[in-house]
Amino acid sequence: MYEKKGRYIVEFQDIPAARQHQIEIDLEERRNCYKEVELGFNEERALQEARRCLSCRRCLGCALCWAECKPDAIVFEMEDQVFEIEADSVIISPGVERPIDRVDARFGLGRNLNVVTDLQFERMLSDSGPSAGLIIRPFDGEIPHSIAFVQSYGKASPQMHQAALTFAVNEAILTRKKLPQAEIAVYATSTADLTRTHAADLEKLDRISLLETTIGDVAESQDHGITLTLGSNGSGEEKTFDLVVLMTQPQVAKEVKTLSKALGLDVAYASFITDPGAGLIATDKETVSLAARG
Repeated sequence: MYEKKGRYIVEFQDIPAARQHQIEIDLEERRNCYKEVELGFNEERALQEARRCLSCRRCLGCALCWAECKPDAIVFEMEDQVFEIEADSVIISPGVERPIDRVDARFGLGRNLNVVTDLQFERMLSDSGPSAGLIIRPFDGEIPHSIAFVQSYGKASPQMHQAALTFAVNEAILTRKKLPQAEIAVYATSTADLTRTHAADLEKLDRISLLETTIGDVAESQDHGITLTLGSNGSGEEKTFDLVVLMTQPQVAKEVKTLSKALGLDVAYASFITDPGAGLIATDKETVSLAARG
């Protein structure tokens, strides 16, 4: 028995269950992504923890918690209520994924430290990211003097490919602002659609090369730079970069497909790419849309 704020609390030794711990992604998955490590409780663990908490028999009905809670978060008289709300439209927001399962293994993602995905690089560009907005080589923390944005997947639908390429060009523009003297190149198997759609904007690029080419061999140099062979037959020009950023494909999150199926919605999954300004995924119900961007 011990005293806390003038109240004597009885210690019980037979609490029926151990405390539940948050679910965490495994170590291997953490190596190649910037996902949140701690995922919190799933429904089963949340229920187990609630049962454990409510089984300790320490609540004596004294209302001390109510007396001590200044925000009035505890209301003993509160009863469950069901609200019916009429809305003109509903938007469900599960977000978009940029998975790495289609990244070509020859780029050495996870093996060559100076090869990162566009999503990892986005976090590096962010002032609130792990490097506080400083662009550095993961291998040694040095500021890169040359950066290549490279298509990491094989075939993709034109809409998906143009979305990925647009994302890479935007990152290249942000990179130029942070690294005025760096050599920056963007390599993709097809640039025609982007060039045709955004010709005026692309003419304004500040010393950023946008080249239509395939990538052949990929090798790590002695100083841990990445040497790319331009051309799939291995006989093209070789270029070495301090840092290589892999373009990944934006894909509709699995939660979108699961949720739309549960709601009985017929979803046009590519609509968030064909209409990027809206950022919404259309459904067969005019008043229900899904937000593609989390």
